[in-house]
Amino acid sequence: MRKPWLWCCLVVLLSGCATVVPPPEPVGVLASVNPRYGYRFSNLPKGPDNSDGIFMVLAFSGGGNRSAALAYGVLDKLRETTIQWEGRPRRLVDEVDVINSVSGGSYAAAYYGLFGDAFFTDFPGHFLNADFQTELWDHYVSMKGLSQLVGLSSNDRVDKLSHMIERRLLGKKTYADLLARQQRPLIVIHATDLNRGADFQFTQDQFDPLCADLSTVPVARAVAASSAVPILFGPVAIKNNSGRCGYIRPRWIEQPGSEPQDHTRTQRAVRRAADFDSYLDSSPATGRPWIHLTDGGISDNLGLRGPLESSLARGGLAPLLKRLGVNGVRKVVFLVASAEVLPDRGIDQSGEPPSTTQMASAVVDALMNNNSFETLTWLRASFRYWREQALEMSQSGENSPYDGVPEFYLVEAHLRDIADPAERNRLMHVPTALRLETQQVQSLIEAGRKLLDASPEFKRLVKDLQ
Repeated sequence: MRKPWLWCCLVVLLSGCATVVPPPEPVGVLASVNPRYGYRFSNLPKGPDNSDGIFMVLAFSGGGNRSAALAYGVLDKLRETTIQWEGRPRRLVDEVDVINSVSGGSYAAAYYGLFGDAFFTDFPGHFLNADFQTELWDHYVSMKGLSQLVGLSSNDRVDKLSHMIERRLLGKKTYADLLARQQRPLIVIHATDLNRGADFQFTQDQFDPLCADLSTVPVARAVAASSAVPILFGPVAIKNNSGRCGYIRPRWIEQPGSEPQDHTRTQRAVRRAADFDSYLDSSPATGRPWIHLTDGGISDNLGLRGPLESSLARGGLAPLLKRLGVNGVRKVVFLVASAEVLPDRGIDQSGEPPSTTQMASAVVDALMNNNSFETLTWLRASFRYWREQALEMSQSGENSPYDGVPEFYLVEAHLRDIADPAERNRLMHVPTALRLETQQVQSLIEAGRKLLDASPEFKRLVKDLQ
């Protein structure tokens, strides 16, 4: 988080701190829950160059255009990386099964999910080198914008962002359009449940307990929710219709899965079950008739907490893969692209109290960086458990989604791992904004490519797939 956004936040605060109630988002009501309906992994075919033998998950962090440019560089590197698999050459990018994204990373993930290879030719011009920020700024510093901020208009700031994303980037595409492509990867855009502080995923599996039809939701609305910085933007509201579609409370809520001799993991599973359970009561008196969604970076700036919680709730990665209908897995790949920022050292250059902007920036950066550190620590620990679980299943002859004992690869592409100190310092000080200089964009794209080139795990993966 950096100054361009925070100055906008100050405009909001100085305008009286009035609350603008957003208009309800018209999400279709789900008549009945059907696992064969809606945007979920099990309803997406593998495609001609995607195999169950490689189960590959990407995660794109938040960070405005900075993170979107890094994500572009990573995807472009995967596109040009040719592997030999199942007897013929193919692009590594075509083996990606799931892309998790937060905030700025969601712009790249959504565009790739909707338009496929056109992403590589069109996305830089439509987003990375475009200026979304000036339009928002001009809107809010105008007299009309200021009147909206003090509550004289019913328009909401997140609506403005959503409509701008729709008009300038994604069009009127909905999740029905994503499903109609009938092709992996599954694009999982992450927001934060404002009331619970919990991860919220834009998939039909997440919308089922709300008896809400994700197919009617514009993808631009999901991206807006994922990047709705609190205070600057209001939350996206989703009507909770639970109790109207025959949804059955899953068993893992009653008996959340746990991993042996690990009390911390058990408590995490219990908390996840409580978050999920809160969606099952929509009554105004005792429940949650509305769900309010804000920036996904508040709960997890990497978009990995949700998948980890799903694995934990079901007793590990293997049971989750079986539930998804994946079989014969020989390679499990997680690739994390993180566009974190450096702390503002200017705070410590003086004994004077830091400015309001500096304090706000430092608090948000610390929150997201600490959350990312904790999530990565959890992911690395999970990898150890998943390996042990796969070995036990192989030895016991238990029904397994794996073909023997698979290889596991954790590929990390962090800006902090850039080898050149000057380049690392420069790119980690690029602001979290929706407008960057052309050279900054190009440097971040190249950084994504170079970070994979330098990654020992990525080198091992590519070597093993030749």
